[in-house]
Amino acid sequence: MEFSRATSEQIDAIEDVVVQCREDLAARDIPQWDDQYPNRAFFEQSLAAEQLFALTEAGEVVGVVVLNEAQAPEWSPVVWQDHVGPALIVHSLAVLPSSQGKGYGKAILNLCESFAQEQGYTSIRLDAFSENVAAVRFYERHGYTLQAEIQLLNKPVGHQRYYCYEKRLHPFDQPSPGPPG
Repeated sequence: MEFSRATSEQIDAIEDVVVQCREDLAARDIPQWDDQYPNRAFFEQSLAAEQLFALTEAGEVVGVVVLNEAQAPEWSPVVWQDHVGPALIVHSLAVLPSSQGKGYGKAILNLCESFAQEQGYTSIRLDAFSENVAAVRFYERHGYTLQAEIQLLNKPVGHQRYYCYEKRLHPFDQPSPGPPG
């Protein structure tokens, strides 16, 4: 398994992962993604900005994520817990549907957290569609705490409720090892 900045040669495979995820979500009646977001143009812009990452297994793209500092305007009223340093924002995390349930999502999150710490970020933030129960449980199970509920007005009416999550990474959040032995 390899996690690295995506290359232009991977853009078709990345688009395919996201299209398959979009179709899988639609089949489960989860109107989270559409042709507007995330789309190829978004990934090409992210690639050009060196913010697009791919998880590969045996040379095949099985997961994708965009990492940057861009927060949606709808996040502005959110009261975040971390104020120590900058936050890394996770966008469009996707795992090929046929590869889901095999630990790739967890691997991507762990690698995002390692990358964030290496780059000096003190927290990770993201939003999750409230009706995508599997995603909500996934983030909560991996230590992301719910900070707020927001409305993304560019989403279909009745499907605009998203949850904002944060995971603090700086040393002050680490549990103490306990008294010496």
